[in-house]
Order: sequence, then C-alpha cells, then structure tokens
Amino acid sequence: MSLCSVVPKIQPLIYGLRFGIAGAGVINGRFWCAIEYHRITYNKTNRCYCLNTGIEFLRPDGKRLIIECVKDAGIDVTDWGLTKDGQPISRPQSNGAYCYDWSFRSLNGQRMVVCVWFEEISVDVQGRIVFEGNLRRYADTLIRELEKDPKNHKRTIKDPRINRAQYFSSTVQLAYRNTIPLNVVIVSGPVRAKDEEGQDFDRAVGRQLDIQSWVVESFDEESGAFVLVRAGSSQVNGRNELSHDDRVVEEPTAVIGGQIDIADQFFTEERRDTYTYNGIQRYRDPNVRRLVLNRSEGVCELTGVPGFLMANGRRYLETHHIIPLSEGGADTVENVIALSADAHRQAHFGANRHELRKRCQDIVARRIGC
Repeated sequence: MSLCSVVPKIQPLIYGLRFGIAGAGVINGRFWCAIEYHRITYNKTNRCYCLNTGIEFLRPDGKRLIIECVKDAGIDVTDWGLTKDGQPISRPQSNGAYCYDWSFRSLNGQRMVVCVWFEEISVDVQGRIVFEGNLRRYADTLIRELEKDPKNHKRTIKDPRINRAQYFSSTVQLAYRNTIPLNVVIVSGPVRAKDEEGQDFDRAVGRQLDIQSWVVESFDEESGAFVLVRAGSSQVNGRNELSHDDRVVEEPTAVIGGQIDIADQFFTEERRDTYTYNGIQRYRDPNVRRLVLNRSEGVCELTGVPGFLMANGRRYLETHHIIPLSEGGADTVENVIALSADAHRQAHFGANRHELRKRCQDIVARRIGC
C-alpha cells in the first residue's frame, strides 16, 4: 500500500505530530505509526503526499511579509502605519522603524515574536528542534569592532544591529523569566556578505510564522547565551508549561493533546449530539473536538496564549466553530479552532468579530496545510 493511499485515511489523526511515537493504529489490516518530526505534507505539483524528516519541514515554502507574521502572532501592528510624528504611511509593511527588527513584543508583554534563520536551527542529541544563540555577545562584539574604526573615535557608536540584537536578547530574557512561550518567525536565505552587514535590505528568500510556539529552555543571565526549543519536541527541563506528562484521561470528554491533558467547555456542560440546519438533522463528529485540542497543544490558536490551568490539572481552552453550524458551517477540524475563553467571547461578540473569523480561517488552514 502506497503512502498516497494511506495518508488521506489517517491524515485527520496526525495533525500536530510530536517527537517519539505520535500515533499508531491499524488501517486496512496494516500497522502504522508516526514520528513527531516526520511531517506528512501534500505536494501539489506531483499530487502526492510526502514524508519530511528532520527540520526540513520548517523551511519556509513562501515569503510572507514580516508585518503579516507579527500580526498573526497576535501583536497589534497599528503603529506600523504611522510615522514617528503620527502621520499615516502608505505602505505600513515597509515602515523601516519596524520591518527590519529582529524581535517584537505586545504592549502588555504577553506576546513575543523573534525571527530565527532556518539555517541556524538544528536537532540536538535528544532529538529536539533547537536554536542556540547569544545576541548580547553579538552586540558587544560589534561595538568593540566599530570602536576600532578611526571614524568612530570619541563618537557615540550608532548601528541599528546593536539595538536589534540587544532588544532580541532582552525579549528572550523576559520570556525566560516569565515562562512565556515565544512565537518564532522562521526566515531562510543566503548568509550576508561581510561588506553588506549593517545595510537595511531584505535578503530573505522565505519567511513564515511557525505554527508551534517555542520555549526558552535556558538563559544565562551573566553571558546572555540562550537555548530555544520548539514546543512539543520534548520535556524542556521543567521550564515549559506545555511539557509532557503522564496523566491518564478518565472522563471521555477530556482529551490529551501531545500528552497534555486538555479540556474544553463541554467537559462539564451537556452538548447535543445532533444539530439541525435547513430542517435537516445532522450528527456531530465526537472526534473533532479531540483532534482540534490535540492540535492546539493547550495554546490558544488565535492569540498564542496558553489556556489557564484548571484545579484538576487540565489545561482549559474552548472549541469554536469558525463558521457557525447555524450558518451551514461544517463540524470538521477545518472549521473548528481552539481558543482561550476571552478570545472565544471576542469571536462571537467582539466589534472585530468578522476580521477574527477570517484570521481564524487562515490560521487553521496553515496549521493543517490546506
């Protein structure tokens, strides 16, 4: 049996695979299992399913604008459309005050984005996808090099790379101290030549927001060295709120996502197994909620904020039909998203609910590879 014939039957079961055995079963009399960093994707050119291994599946397959990536991570980009004097800008995506930055934070400091080169990501001996760096040291080294230049003698060193590196380092430091997951924009492209460094131009050939959050496993306060680990890769030395555990689900309505015990609003509420649309009674698929919560890993798929921890130890999120069933929306993983309680209310009653619907559709489409 070919991979092409098997994958369409099991694809709903393998969204968001993790390291180690992510799932197993018997299909048409044959046993299958999936490994976390082996991701199955559909090749539109050859019309077949492909098995990607290692980190290659993280290589951007398109080049999105950085403003789009930051916005999708849940950070307000309104200021990109304004000059320092508050005047409107015709092309916010090209605002040099932001578009060349290496890291970004929301005003409340709860959402953080860092840009990482694909070429500098690796898989460590434990099989985890990691990025190791030290932007503080980079900034310090750059300052010392620039000080050697005679034209900088007795002058204040000004180079945008210094500020960007220092801000990146402090962003990682804040995420580590407050145990906040990072959103990572993965960028691919050629290494910049020495004489090109410091020039503001876009050398990226690919750019996309990773659908998984990353965790700061370690940050050396003295040296500035840090290690970022892609969430779900493995236990992250107790730093990752979303790390694996061995809890067992007892109630049928609770679910496990990547071995994270997650519950939605129907854990305690009664929900009808059927619904009616245009006078026709339809049945809900009981697996949809479980698959969507598994996909979320306990993190709101719209905002990137982890669901709160319940008294029983479960992570709480709410499942939301992007297009309501009453409007003909399907009860499928493509039309359901896991949201925090606040984001769920906004999706229903917020003044920007129509915009949120479109964002939810785009997010889910990217996560499942549509």
